[in-house]
Amino acid sequence: MPNACARVLAAAIVLMACRRTTERERVDFERMRVQQRGDVYSASPVFANGATMQSPPAGTVPRGRSSDTGVVATGLIAGAATTTIPHPITAESLAVGAAKFRVYCGVCHGSAGFGGSTVAENMGPPRPPSLRSARIATVPVGYIFGVATNGLGRMPSYAGVLSASERWDVVAYIRQLQQQPAIAPDAVDDSLRAIGIQRTDSAAKATGRR
Repeated sequence: MPNACARVLAAAIVLMACRRTTERERVDFERMRVQQRGDVYSASPVFANGATMQSPPAGTVPRGRSSDTGVVATGLIAGAATTTIPHPITAESLAVGAAKFRVYCGVCHGSAGFGGSTVAENMGPPRPPSLRSARIATVPVGYIFGVATNGLGRMPSYAGVLSASERWDVVAYIRQLQQQPAIAPDAVDDSLRAIGIQRTDSAAKATGRR
């Protein structure tokens, strides 16, 4: 009996799938697939000024951006990148920084910050730089915070996914990484892969000169 019911149900499904689509069903599908909307710069009969794009209400703060213009939100003091982290550095904040680094930074800059990631290997020059390099180890912390906030080159802004305090946690963790020797297994692997990437780029550059 159960087998007979299953056969009847299967036959009903096949018949429903094979029958012709009614005009009402076609129109409903078209409404879902091609929905009515206002294009960015098109005219609109909905608003009094006839424009689809409307100015946001006064005081609106863009997503991922704080209305605070102080050093915690900008990383700047009098227009210059701050050299000190304006945020409490604790074991908890460093743990947060490490977790966020693994998710948002390590995928490109390497798990230990050397730049030996799979993304870097397949991206091609210019590749994500090593955060352990002498250049980045000496830049002000406000500069690193600014890059995380605004993006740079191929790197997007992370202000939409990381709060200002979380970005400072990441900066603090990067500073901690820069002071650690590459003795942990993941750090050794990251550094060796980074060296391999550098050799590949150097060889390609040398071949290009010829």
